[in-house]
Amino acid sequence: MTDRTSPALIHKLRRLSERRQDNSPLTRLLRAAGLLVTVFVAGTVGYYIIGEGQYDLVTCAYMTVITLTSIGYSEVIPVTGHHDRMIFTMVLVVAGMGLMLFFVSALTAFIVDGELRDMLQRRKMTRRLERLEDHIIVAGLGSVGRYVLHEIIASKRAALIIDSDEAHILEVLDQLNIDLPYVVGDATEDETLLKLRLDHASGVIFSLGNDRDNLFATISARRLNPSVRIVTRGEDPGSAQKFKVAGADEVIYTNVIGGMRMAAEVLRPQVTTFMEVMMHDHDHYRRIEELPIPANSPLDGKTLREANLRQHSDALIVAVYDVHEDSYVYNPGPDHRLTVGSKLILLMLLDDKPMIEALLSGDKLPVKRRW
Repeated sequence: MTDRTSPALIHKLRRLSERRQDNSPLTRLLRAAGLLVTVFVAGTVGYYIIGEGQYDLVTCAYMTVITLTSIGYSEVIPVTGHHDRMIFTMVLVVAGMGLMLFFVSALTAFIVDGELRDMLQRRKMTRRLERLEDHIIVAGLGSVGRYVLHEIIASKRAALIIDSDEAHILEVLDQLNIDLPYVVGDATEDETLLKLRLDHASGVIFSLGNDRDNLFATISARRLNPSVRIVTRGEDPGSAQKFKVAGADEVIYTNVIGGMRMAAEVLRPQVTTFMEVMMHDHDHYRRIEELPIPANSPLDGKTLREANLRQHSDALIVAVYDVHEDSYVYNPGPDHRLTVGSKLILLMLLDDKPMIEALLSGDKLPVKRRW
């Protein structure tokens, strides 16, 4: 019985949803405006036909307007004494007044119900999306996604949110006290991903409800942008190969990381305390950052001693990634030479990042912020 009736119930709910959309304030306003325009055109053409072409269309349109609005100006087209014109005018007045009331009520509902505000907000959001460059897309604001977003904001990187629940997005933004552009939709669909300016993004983080959704979203994102960096959350470590084949650069298993962190709290409590303090010192955000040495850098070929980065910052160089050898040099000495394409792995204040980037590129040094 249940299996037989469930399709009918689904169909009824779908019809109810469609009917609700048909009765939205915007739909009613557009319908009222369309009917009003139709009556105006019919009145103009009607006066032209009744007048047997004696009056031009502008005069007929003027007569229609003053009739519909009941302004009461003198008749530009004589009506009194002409039964056909009198009947037509009475019909036009009754229909026009009814439609005018319908239009005014629809316009009032459109404004009062917030439909106009929502339209303006959507237009503003579209403009913000169009300006995004080198941003990070966070797909899914569940128990993991909201902390991903918090870390990206703390690192002062441009971010874009996508989630299927707009109310949940607004709740998270309110909790984090931030204002970010967002898209409401299904991240597994190509049409939705195209709205995210994926071709201009530097990275995508998928933290959706399950491995299936994360896998489909990864496939779509990689196909739309072969060069973007994709990091996805996984539940089953056995699915790592599937994600790699789908195009994920990295797969993060939060349950594995959580287990390792719990063990570390017992085995290395001071290390975990140090990391916790470093990550949550709101006055001095310290992070382990990677900064590439760009082409034409004045530091190309110089040693760390000659670069003298510590003169401008207290950043600690933890390692240097050699892109040519695809290897790391840990705790490099003062005689280690820097080369274009290598990346410095630094423990640093986020406020010092613009300073070090300027030193690496040879740009003018920014004014250092003092605390």
